[in-house]
Amino acid sequence: MNNRNMVAFIISMVVLFGAYTLVMKRFYPPQPTPAVRKAETPAPAAATAQAPAKAQPSGSAVAPSADPRSTVVVESNDLRLSFRTQDGAIQQVEWKADGTPFLPSFNADGSSKDFPGLGGVPSVRFEGAPEVQATPEGKVITFRTAQGDRLEYQIPAKGHVLNVNWIAAKGAPLNLIARPQDEREAHRLGRVFTLGESSISAVSWMDTLKDPAFLKYVGGKRKVLPEATSRVGMDAGLEKTASSQGTHYFAAIWELGKSAERDAALGYSAQPDAQGKVSAKLFLGPKQAEALAGFGKPFTKVMDFGFFGLVSQFLFWILRLIQKVIPNWGWAIVIFSLLLRLALWPLNTKTTVSMIRMKELEPHQKALQAKYEKFGNDMTKKAEMQKELMAFYKKNGHNPMGGCLPMLCQMPVFLALWSMLNAVYELRHAHFALWLTDLSAKDPFFILPILLGVTMVVQQIMTPATGDAMQRKMMMFMMPAMMVFFFASTPAGLCLYYLIFNLIGMGQTWWLTKTYKPKPIVI
Repeated sequence: MNNRNMVAFIISMVVLFGAYTLVMKRFYPPQPTPAVRKAETPAPAAATAQAPAKAQPSGSAVAPSADPRSTVVVESNDLRLSFRTQDGAIQQVEWKADGTPFLPSFNADGSSKDFPGLGGVPSVRFEGAPEVQATPEGKVITFRTAQGDRLEYQIPAKGHVLNVNWIAAKGAPLNLIARPQDEREAHRLGRVFTLGESSISAVSWMDTLKDPAFLKYVGGKRKVLPEATSRVGMDAGLEKTASSQGTHYFAAIWELGKSAERDAALGYSAQPDAQGKVSAKLFLGPKQAEALAGFGKPFTKVMDFGFFGLVSQFLFWILRLIQKVIPNWGWAIVIFSLLLRLALWPLNTKTTVSMIRMKELEPHQKALQAKYEKFGNDMTKKAEMQKELMAFYKKNGHNPMGGCLPMLCQMPVFLALWSMLNAVYELRHAHFALWLTDLSAKDPFFILPILLGVTMVVQQIMTPATGDAMQRKMMMFMMPAMMVFFFASTPAGLCLYYLIFNLIGMGQTWWLTKTYKPKPIVI
C-alpha cells in the first residue's frame, strides 16, 4: 500500500472518531460548575423546608407533614436512597461503594433542581413522615394517606433490586420515570429505554426535548419516548470528577407484570389493577452482566456495546477469561493486545510485505509516470498510463490496494474494542499500575498518548517509505500528532491496548524487513 492510500486511511479514521466524539459531546454536554449564590438570610419556613424529615418509628400515628418537600434517607449495604416525603418518589440514589450519584441534582445554570424522580405518586400528597421498618431481609419504607393510599418500597440489605407495592384508594397511577420538562432538568442524563424479550428501544433524553441539529434544517422533528413495554428504564450514574458525561455505568429499570403507560409529555406510569394495586420491581445497580442477568435475561440489553455489539461482547468475553487468570485489568489488556496482534499477524504481514514490495517497484513506477508527463492533463493518455501501470503491477504479482484491505479488516475490531472499553462496568475505576488508577478514564498525565505518538513516529521510520516527501512528512509527524491529540481524551485502557499493539507491530516490522528476500522485477 503506498503512502497516499495510508494517508487517506488514517485521515478517514481520525475524521470518523472525531465525528463520533463530537456527537457524543452533543448528546452528553459537559456539567457546569454550580453557580455561587449570594448568601441570604432564610425565612424560618424555608429553613424548615430544606431539613430532611426524620424517619417515623414503626407503629406510630401518621401526622400531617410540616413540609411536603422534606426528604427521608434510607440506607442498605449497597445503596443510599433519598425519598421525597411529598409524593414518595426516589429523589436520589447513591452507590455506597464509591459515592457515585445516579441522578443529576443541578440545573445547567448551577441552581439547585433535583431530577423529577423515580417512582412516587405525583397526584397524591402523603401525610406525615413515612414509616421505616427493619426486616430480616432489609428495610421497608411506607408512605400513607388517611384515605387508604399506601406506597411501600422493600429495600434489600444487600443487592439492588427493590420490590415496590402501591395501593391506590382512588386509582391514581404509580409514576415510573418522569420526563424532564426542560433541558436543564435533563442535564447530564443519558438514554431512556424500553425492553422487549430480545430487543431494546432507546432514545437520548435530550433528543426528546429538542430537535437534533442535523435535522433542524430539513424539517426533522424531535424524537419521542420509546413505546411502552413491561420493562422501562433509564441510564444512571454520574462520574463526580468528569467534566462531561459520556458513559453511564448504572441503570434504573422497572419490571411490571403488564405493560406500562406512556405519556409523551409526562413519561411512564403504571395503572393499578381492578383491586387498585400495582406490584413492581426496581433495579438500581451497575450495568454488569451478572447483575443484569440475575434480574432477568432481557435486561442485559441495556449494556450498550455500539454498532459492533457482537464483536465487542466476544472481545470482552476473551478479556474476562484473561482477567480471571491475571486478576488485574491492565495486565489483562496487555495480554489481550498481544493475543490479538498474534491473531492478526498474517494480515499485518501482508500489509508490511506489500509496502516493502511497493518500495522495490517505485523506481519503475516513477519512470513510467515520467514517460507520460509530456502529455500534461490529457485524460486519454492518463488512462493509458494507468492501464500500463496496472499491467506492470500484475506482471509482478503486486496489488497496490493489497495492503489497505488488511488494515480495513482491523477497523471493526478497533471500533468494537473502543465501544467495549467505554461501556463495561468492570473497567470502571480499574487500577493498573503507578499513575493509572482508572482504565475507563483518560490518562491524567497524558503519558500513554505521548508514548503512543512516539511509537507511531518510530514505526514510520522503520516502514519502507514511498511517495513524495510531503506525504512522508505528513505520515512522519502530522498524523502521530493528530492521533496523540485524539487519544488524549480516550480511556486509558484503550491507549494501553493501542500502545502495546504498536510496540508489537514495531517488532513485526523490524523482523519482516530483516528477513524479506527481494523478488525479481518483471518489466
